[in-house]
Amino acid sequence: MEYRKRIIVGSRQSPLAKAQVNIFLKSLKIIFGATFFNKVEQKFFKTSGDKFLEKKISTIGNKGLFTKEIDEAQLNFKIDIGVHSLKDLPTKLPEGLIIGAVLKRDNPNDLIMTRDKVKLKDLKKNAVVGTSSIRRAVQLKKLRPDIELKEIRGNIETRINKLKNGKFDAIILAYAGLKRLKIKDHYEKIDIKEMIPSPGQGVIAIVIRKHDNLLSFLKRLNDQKTSIESKCERNFLSALDGSCKTPIGALARLELKNKSKILFHYMAATSDGKKFIKDKTYFDIDNYCKMSFNLGKKIKKML
Repeated sequence: MEYRKRIIVGSRQSPLAKAQVNIFLKSLKIIFGATFFNKVEQKFFKTSGDKFLEKKISTIGNKGLFTKEIDEAQLNFKIDIGVHSLKDLPTKLPEGLIIGAVLKRDNPNDLIMTRDKVKLKDLKKNAVVGTSSIRRAVQLKKLRPDIELKEIRGNIETRINKLKNGKFDAIILAYAGLKRLKIKDHYEKIDIKEMIPSPGQGVIAIVIRKHDNLLSFLKRLNDQKTSIESKCERNFLSALDGSCKTPIGALARLELKNKSKILFHYMAATSDGKKFIKDKTYFDIDNYCKMSFNLGKKIKKML
């Protein structure tokens, strides 16, 4: 398929966002060839979420904090494609924008990086653990009520430096981010049974304008398995009115042996963690959108 127009790709200024743009461009190269790069420009933006690093995310807005400036650039035709971490995208995109494709998911697990190179259960008593995620914080307190949770912001490298400088005994990060940045520091993956990831964690989403003819062009990049799984997670999130203020975890896995079933791990809680729900269930592949949304509505009533 030939695409003659010049394409401007936009994302955040962080090293991780730039690494994700490179992953997207490599995917394009595999399908459309190296000469295609002559048609691509890149623009990087400092988003609202990057500007207020001294404040808790939950106090300054919702998931759109990390996409607002990029969305506006797209709607004003300054860029054509937005490359995002899917977990940063609100369940309702601004009018006129849609997710055109999702790339094959990386490992969705969270991980713990510690100064003593130990697992979560082996952290010293009353250890200081850094996270900016209310989802991680609530689940951590269930696993280790003794630990002291402390807000940490900034990009991945900044957080790792704060750990090395002794400001924290441990920090919690997403495995996919470290992999994409090729960071080799010692860490331990946290089992899904212990900490359910954020909906969409490990997925790179490609956002385009609704009626742009790029849609048919990008369909060749879309990973069908990732698309089904992430729709489950985002439908569940949508029904719960999920934002940065709500602790919600979700992970869907299309069964390899039984392709008609999706295994769905989920958790949700009140912000103080006093009401806490964590379980797993199965969805039918023919009805997963409705089933995941209805589960979210049911859990919302329970909270």
